[in-house]
Amino acid sequence: MSNRSVRARLLTAASTALLGAACAGNPAPGEPGYRFNLQGNYDVLISVQGMAFTGTAELNTAPGGAVTGELRLTSPESVTADLAGTVADSTFQFESTYTRSGGCDGALVGSGSIAPEGAGTSGDLDVADDCAGGLMEGSFELSRP
Repeated sequence: MSNRSVRARLLTAASTALLGAACAGNPAPGEPGYRFNLQGNYDVLISVQGMAFTGTAELNTAPGGAVTGELRLTSPESVTADLAGTVADSTFQFESTYTRSGGCDGALVGSGSIAPEGAGTSGDLDVADDCAGGLMEGSFELSRP
C-alpha cells in the first residue's frame, strides 16, 4: 500500500469521525439543549369567536419530542385539561380534552410555531364543545410568565 493510499484512508477516517461527532452534538427534540423544547410554566391566551380565555399551562417535552402537560384556564371560567402533543423542528401540535362547568365536554386541537429556546408558541386552534355546538376556529398563545 502506498503512502498516498494510507494518507487518503486516514483522512477519510478522520473526516468521518469529525462528521459523526458534529452530528452527535446536535440535540434532538426533548433532549437538553434542543432550541424548541417546551418546558415549564407558560401563560395562556386562547381566543375563540371573539372571546379571550386566559390561564396557565405546565408542559414537559420528553426525548423524541412527545409533549405532555396540563392546561388550566381561569377566566372567564375554570377549565382544567390534560394536553398531549409533539415537538418537531419548530412546530408544536397538540390535542386536549376537557369538561367545563355545566358538564360540557370539549376538545382542542392546535398547531403552531415555537419561539427559540421554547420561550413560547402560538398558532391556530380548533375547538369542539358539546354545549357550544359545532366546530369553532380560534388561536392560542403560550408565553413565559
